[in-house]
Amino acid sequence: MIKISCIIPTYNRTEFLVESINSVLAQTLPPDEIIIVNNGNKKINLPKEIQGRVKVYDIVFHAGVSQARNFGALMASGDYLAFLDDDDLWNKDYLLNISKEFNGEIDCFIGSFDQLVNGKISKYKNAYDKLTINNLLTHNPGITGSNLVVSRKMFFKIGGFDVTLPTSEDKSFTIELLKKDVRIKVLPLNQVIIRIHKNERLTDPPKMAEGIYIFTRKYSDLMTKKQYIENWKKIYKYRYKSGEKIAGLKYIILKITSLFLGKM
Repeated sequence: MIKISCIIPTYNRTEFLVESINSVLAQTLPPDEIIIVNNGNKKINLPKEIQGRVKVYDIVFHAGVSQARNFGALMASGDYLAFLDDDDLWNKDYLLNISKEFNGEIDCFIGSFDQLVNGKISKYKNAYDKLTINNLLTHNPGITGSNLVVSRKMFFKIGGFDVTLPTSEDKSFTIELLKKDVRIKVLPLNQVIIRIHKNERLTDPPKMAEGIYIFTRKYSDLMTKKQYIENWKKIYKYRYKSGEKIAGLKYIILKITSLFLGKM
């Protein structure tokens, strides 16, 4: 029987965390263990009915989501690692749907993800038929930490999540899998629910700009000139939003350049 470990990194969002844990506990096929990795600076106080059903680890404050996921993977005993962010939710059949696909040939499963905004769920992204390195180099077709389930063996074979990336770590993780021709299956009907909220966000404009910059440097050798420019447009856009006014002018110049390249 294949064992599944659920790993939830968390950062000062206990209210949402409890709801995320409950969505795991409500699974029609429960995981063999639930690991909470706290890289916030607040103690996690969970309801008594949850405390005995999860393992909580405190790591260095602000270590980052990649570090937290990697630590959780180290602590996990499961054959497969199912990641879930602390403000997201799984559909009740999420793990059951994955278990039905276990055949010893698939190393990674990816679900769809929808948005929860003001109490309403709507369709958002689905990576089915879109999962290519080419797509991942310029945009996210539907990859997030909460819809990745990967074999523990393969997770460590590719080195886990890149801790140098403050954002885009989920895209980078998937690119590394594809580069090694890892067997991935996208389950287009396997729903993860991404919560859109006004609470503390971990991906503000400065962090987005930095993440895309590091991502672009890491994969520049795989990018066409057009893809490279598209990424730099994003970098300048987020730098402008961060207050760097000159970045707005640079964005406009690159936009004109990309339009010119598109006509060539």
